Amino acid sequence: IASEGWVYIEIRKGMYGLPQAGKIANDLLRERLDRHGYYPSKITPALWHHRTRPTKFTLIVDDFGAKVIGKQNANHLIATLRKYYEVSVDKQGELYAGMTLKWDYDNKEVEVGMPTYISKTR
Repeated sequence: IASEGWVYIEIRKGMYGLPQAGKIANDLLRERLDRHGYYPSKITPALWHHRTRPTKFTLIVDDFGAKVIGKQNANHLIATLRKYYEVSVDKQGELYAGMTLKWDYDNKEVEVGMPTYISKTR
């Protein structure tokens, strides 16, 4: 407790429900990823790029969806994220932001679904 009666704290983890939590987490993410060459798009919200690698990814809350050319570049992104966060990897890209994705690369199509969404609303 400071002499004027204020209590000062340092936040080391997220505080759910705190109105500023999203901004605090995003600022920390920017700082951490910038060290490894990743930066957010100035035009498209939630889209990130790498300064020299052919890597782009989107971020929605805690889901990353990445377009990466080459295993070395994919490993760089995964290693960077694992340095700071607990990460699981879905190399098939079958689930993103609560949606199922069925990729048809031959026809350049993707089927997007939310199979459990309707049952949750009943």
